[in-house]
Amino acid sequence: MQGYSAAQAWIAAAAVWLAAILVPELWGMHPGNILILTLLWAYLCVAWNLMGGLLGQISFGHAAFFGIGAYASSFLMIRLGLSPWLGMLAGGALAAVAAMLVGYIPFRWRLSHLVFALFTMAFDFVLLYLVGGLPFLGDVNGLYLPVGTDPWMLQFADRRFYLYTIAGLLTLALGLSVWLSRSTIGQYWRAVRENEQTAAAVGIDLFRMKQAGLALSAFMTALGGSFFAHYVAFIDPHSAFGMDIAIKLILFTVVGGIGTLLGPVVGAALLVPLGEILRTELTGGPGFAGVSGLVYGVVLILVILMAPQGLVGSLPGRWRRTPASVSDEDATPPAGVSFVPVIDTRAAGGTLLEVEGLSKRFGGLQAVRDVSFSVSAGEIFGIIGPNGAGKTTLFSMLSGFQAPTQGHIHFAGRSITGWDAHQVCRAGIARTFQITQPFPGFTVEETVTLAARAASGTDDAHDIVSRLLHETGLWSRRTVHCAQLTLAEQRRLEIARALATRPRLLLLDEVMAGLTPSEMQGVADYIARLPERGVTVVMTEHVVRVVMNLCGRVMVMDAGERIALGTPDEVSRDPKVIEAYLGKRSAVSPPAADLAANT
Repeated sequence: MQGYSAAQAWIAAAAVWLAAILVPELWGMHPGNILILTLLWAYLCVAWNLMGGLLGQISFGHAAFFGIGAYASSFLMIRLGLSPWLGMLAGGALAAVAAMLVGYIPFRWRLSHLVFALFTMAFDFVLLYLVGGLPFLGDVNGLYLPVGTDPWMLQFADRRFYLYTIAGLLTLALGLSVWLSRSTIGQYWRAVRENEQTAAAVGIDLFRMKQAGLALSAFMTALGGSFFAHYVAFIDPHSAFGMDIAIKLILFTVVGGIGTLLGPVVGAALLVPLGEILRTELTGGPGFAGVSGLVYGVVLILVILMAPQGLVGSLPGRWRRTPASVSDEDATPPAGVSFVPVIDTRAAGGTLLEVEGLSKRFGGLQAVRDVSFSVSAGEIFGIIGPNGAGKTTLFSMLSGFQAPTQGHIHFAGRSITGWDAHQVCRAGIARTFQITQPFPGFTVEETVTLAARAASGTDDAHDIVSRLLHETGLWSRRTVHCAQLTLAEQRRLEIARALATRPRLLLLDEVMAGLTPSEMQGVADYIARLPERGVTVVMTEHVVRVVMNLCGRVMVMDAGERIALGTPDEVSRDPKVIEAYLGKRSAVSPPAADLAANT
């Protein structure tokens, strides 16, 4: 699986340490102090980028975690005499706990990204005014830290050691970013960023992934806050929790390139020295007040217009670290791979899925009403109905994306009613989507590999992925980005991704939509073979003739209710079904073959 480039991290770290050594020696500590601030902001932006770039969750309130780290280490040093090196860790832990509390409601309740961003911003404002009213934290006057020369207390007579300290933190942050991006959890974060719905469908726990990412990002940000407090030997509510901190974090990262490894570093390296120069050189008169903010705004507008992916994101692919796309039609699977069934065969005949009185209401709209049916293991079961019948809503309840208003779902003898999507997937139910839901930035092979790993919790997925890509005709397209696939290829990828989770039950939501007749036949032939390998299929489809040919039993829905259930021949002759599709006049004299012929 692809990740950030280790070579880029080494180059960036070498440049950081070269600057840390040479700048004070050649130009003294005034430029050295600017470099300290530059590296501090670069570090903070790298920490924010883990959440906002790698995981795709934008936070407007990271100043809260910066301030928690600053105040925690400062308070522990002043009141308890604790070394700031230990205080940093304590502040980081406190910030991580606070982050998980802040993220709990928006992540657990699956609220929008905007709601999460506003939650973090509100939390920052709460701390800004709360700390300003606490006497033991210095009220609005802040805390003054003792100045000395004890390195154990993060006090250096030679201020170059502050420069070396922040250079070390930045190097560690870059290394951690590379490692995370290449790890399994980093790939899960990337999947959540690309498409949350699909990530949940392959078994990724969105809540845990988001909480872990936010906690880690907050911990790292708090370390930076602790360093800042002891570097300047003073902290107050505005300098710790000011909204300008969060704005700069986002600004520098976006300008450099959000989601890239070097973007946060490049953005900070460009804008922090520029801001410091403008602040010190051009603020002599009232007409230049706030000129740095004006310049930041102009730079942001120019980047959005001319390089919307950021400065680094707009560079050639090797610097963005995106995988190359190839289309080798003559490529062959790895030697030694035998294309045997990837799913363990299980005995057919027993009831695998049982649905009792399932209903779903959205406010005043009754989308599904009292639907009951059962599916036997090894069966291909069809669900048809006109638009708005409630088929996709029913699928969403079966797969855990919607909780039923009432009713029960039993799978393999146990209740799964109200389970989350990732739990349903791990229990053995996989689904495709009516509108294809790829991971646009993933390659075909990465997508199927991720699904195989997420559902089983193992990294040993190579053989399964190879077999599925061969069987679905995607092997020669395995290194192509999903966004570059045709609709027919995306449909096949949906099936391959679902089967990679090794399900017992596969829910196919209109997989024939948009396909040509020959493409439909190929997909239908593949579906027909799935019960042989122990995969039970429930499919909903508007192409009725495909359902009638494939399915042993068919359920028909209309206006959210079940109106018929039986063999294809039985339901095709049912007057209620003919009326739902062709109108009342047709129902009076039911044309036996007209239903399939006209749909």
